Amino acid sequence: MPSDISDVGPAQRYQEALKSQKFTDDDGQKEAVARLQQLFEMLLISGLLSQKTGTFPALVRKLFTAKTALPKGLYLYGGVGRGKTMLMDLFYSCLEKGAGQRFHFHDFMVKAHHYINSARQSQAADPIAQAADQLIADGQVICFDEMEVRDIADAMIIKRLFECLWQRNMVLVATSNRHPEALYLNGLHRDRFVPFITNLKTYSDIHQIKDGQDWRQQFLQNLSTWHLTSETETPAKLNHIFSQLSGFSAPQEETIEIAGRIIEIKNCAGDMADVDFNELCAIPLAAPDYLAIANRFAGLIIRNIPQLTDSLQNEARRFMWLVDALYDRGRFLIVSADTSIDDIYCGHQWEFEFDRTASRLRQMARSPAQHRQNII
Repeated sequence: MPSDISDVGPAQRYQEALKSQKFTDDDGQKEAVARLQQLFEMLLISGLLSQKTGTFPALVRKLFTAKTALPKGLYLYGGVGRGKTMLMDLFYSCLEKGAGQRFHFHDFMVKAHHYINSARQSQAADPIAQAADQLIADGQVICFDEMEVRDIADAMIIKRLFECLWQRNMVLVATSNRHPEALYLNGLHRDRFVPFITNLKTYSDIHQIKDGQDWRQQFLQNLSTWHLTSETETPAKLNHIFSQLSGFSAPQEETIEIAGRIIEIKNCAGDMADVDFNELCAIPLAAPDYLAIANRFAGLIIRNIPQLTDSLQNEARRFMWLVDALYDRGRFLIVSADTSIDDIYCGHQWEFEFDRTASRLRQMARSPAQHRQNII
């Protein structure tokens, strides 16, 4: 969570992260940080953020007495592994409590649909406008990670919803793998979505994080991904891996809603989740649920996978669905398990089917980054 008053901006925090060797110097990231710093200072000048700061030049501080209109937002896009989530969290950490909100884009749309449906049930005159009132109430600076529109239900309400949010002085900060013009590309009824793209470019500056090193892939290439639970150092290793892959973002709880079912993820940060085997495989989930998880996260750490015996037939089946979903989406998987991949399944019911799962686990364990790159 952000502190009550932030004393530093994104540029200073980025430099501190470089000095502590949490991040590696990267020209594309530095340019993006400069844009985030500029937006942060304009938010201070506008009065949306606290004026209590001693880190900016006298000229900037003088402008605090002459508040200006809210600035445009910022839309950052770039390739996989370029640090977009890390930069988003860096910016968000500088916002004082009550000024901003931070969502994965999918989670925001789930919340938006919930508010709109509730407003319709209460026969509100304008359900989308009422939902916008509720969504903006927790902070005008709304930070979206991984803006990606795939669902036609989302696409059909986004234009009107975001018009209402911008009318209510939303400042949007978003990350995406795609340029705005490529959002919902070839989607059904895309012509209805195109006006949103026009508004997005009107209300936001568009900045590409230029190509460079895929830092996540580099880290994964030299990483052991299958760890034995019995080894005493395994929990600490996985903690370190999670911190590295999530860009040292603060962990939080999250829910994924699919067809009215709620999946609780107790420990996630950015596009990474760190879960216990029982959290995903000892509860009644089905293949579509695991696809939703794979759509949400770039990678999972799964701890404490037991040896899958006949007494764990249901858990074994769910684990197979999970591995299939992650593999098909090109995600990566890091685990701690009671035994090796070859011995992880020793039951009979799924003996034939598990051969494919084991094969996929070997591929993902051997080179998760290469696997993901090939799939994408």
